[in-house]
Amino acid sequence: MHYTMSKLLLQTLLISIIIVQTVSSCFLTRKITVKVVDNLPQNSPPLFLHCASGDKELGNHTLTTGQDFQFHFCVNAHTLYFCHLWWNGKQKAFDVFNNDWPSWYCADKVCYWEARSDGIYNSKNYPPGDLDKKYDWDNA
Repeated sequence: MHYTMSKLLLQTLLISIIIVQTVSSCFLTRKITVKVVDNLPQNSPPLFLHCASGDKELGNHTLTTGQDFQFHFCVNAHTLYFCHLWWNGKQKAFDVFNNDWPSWYCADKVCYWEARSDGIYNSKNYPPGDLDKKYDWDNA
């Protein structure tokens, strides 16, 4: 009886571990990484950013030249993340991931964004190759 109870407890523990690992690894969906990179001129003011979705707050972050902020999530039918960037009296808010975008928009499951002095750029490849300018900065 004791052996059977121990065996049942061990099986329950193993099944629980498998379920937790499956849920945390985006079971039946894809995992996306969003990466925002500060590629602004050396010795310029820091880049401030705030990212969120409708139900997930990712907080405020400060980046200096060469630093990045990245986050990961599992996609569902309504996944949408946005970021708001501020730099040197300028700002821009934009979507960094939208599940309605074509799958090639975030190739290799990475949505790569780069802040430069003349605007915000995106690469459809990762590691980034050619960058496309997507947005100009707005005056803050």
